[in-house]
Amino acid sequence: MAQRSFFGKAIAGGAVLGNTIGFSGSRNAWAARADIGEVVVERDVPGKPHKGKVLAAIQAHLDDMPHRYAGTCAKLINEGYTGYLIRTSNDEKCGPGTCAENIKSNEQENLKMAKTLGFTDVFDFYCRNHRMDGISSVEIRSRLIFLFRLLKVDTVVSMNPWGHGEENPDHWVTAKAVEEACWMSGMGDDYEEHLEAGVKPHSVRERYYAVMRPGQPFNRVVDISSTIEQKILSCAECKSQGGGNSGSKLRNRLAKEGKRLPILGNDDETADREYVRHFLIKGWSTFEDMKEKYGLDYAERFYYIDQRPPEESEVERYIKGNAVPLR
Repeated sequence: MAQRSFFGKAIAGGAVLGNTIGFSGSRNAWAARADIGEVVVERDVPGKPHKGKVLAAIQAHLDDMPHRYAGTCAKLINEGYTGYLIRTSNDEKCGPGTCAENIKSNEQENLKMAKTLGFTDVFDFYCRNHRMDGISSVEIRSRLIFLFRLLKVDTVVSMNPWGHGEENPDHWVTAKAVEEACWMSGMGDDYEEHLEAGVKPHSVRERYYAVMRPGQPFNRVVDISSTIEQKILSCAECKSQGGGNSGSKLRNRLAKEGKRLPILGNDDETADREYVRHFLIKGWSTFEDMKEKYGLDYAERFYYIDQRPPEESEVERYIKGNAVPLR
């Protein structure tokens, strides 16, 4: 794997990342901490540098990923990743209908949303919405481990398991299970039945943990200018929750009042998409702050961890420089 280089400096002191392929893992675990060193700006990489790699995006609810990390998922998929989406809850508490109706509408919208971003397949765990802190975390973790091994996941994009200010139990339960599964999926003696079935251990080396609440730490800012339209479309598909149908609702309300907003167009699809563009994403993603600090029109923030091994270990490098012939 070729080493990805850092070049130049972004404004406000951020290192810039892009236009190269790969990235060798840090030899110093401290380098992955968000409170040490510079914030890295990750930009588009031309071609398909990630061809052959597998991405898993994990969310608790239909609208988690579209709001916070859809642009990054689309960017990585566009750069060659095969993407899989995993949703842990059944979203029964989110929607205009009964619990059963909400489960169905969220499931259908989840599939449509995933398609806008280029995901290859979708997996749903159907855990009870807003009750995941009462469900066995070991079960959730084991299901993730199986999928990480089966799909041979290289990179995950999910929520920060240590993010303060998180009030939704489904978020931190999911995030914690993801963190544990990334580590345990590479262990040779965990879940022997997987080995018997031919599903071998596989370590997840890269992790993008999205900023979900104000004040959560980040050490990477991903430029999503090239995928902002995909992000907007994905958000507009989240109608049971997440405000995806706010534009059509507003358009219909104004029509009854004898008014119209030109930005909402002449049909519900356009209205929903443009409402997301002009109103919703501004509140979600602090794009103005990203413009001022990093010169990016659209960006998403992450606590990024890289555990890929270097091409050559420190021991091997030392041997090359210090080994002497046997006498």
